[in-house]
Amino acid sequence: MQAQRTPTVTATAELELRVPRDGERLERDAETVLERVDGVVRADVEGLTGVTPTLNDLQVGVAVRLRFDPDDSTGTDAAGLRETLADGFGVDEVSTVEVETA
Repeated sequence: MQAQRTPTVTATAELELRVPRDGERLERDAETVLERVDGVVRADVEGLTGVTPTLNDLQVGVAVRLRFDPDDSTGTDAAGLRETLADGFGVDEVSTVEVETA
């Protein structure tokens, strides 16, 4: 019997996260932070919604398209993906998550 691989899930989200001050480009720095979250395969920032300097880093608001490689703990619905993102290091707030249907 062959194991079946769960297809990736694509979603859009608006969230706030912390990025290092020493980066070169905010969009790419935000993508790097998000791609380190468990289950996220790829992050493409579609736009910045805000930037606030803090003592050690930058608080950045982004609208982003994400591709997930879901597992049992992630799930494939918006609530599961939102929880996965919220648990990610550097992610402060997840405003919206919408799963794209094929």
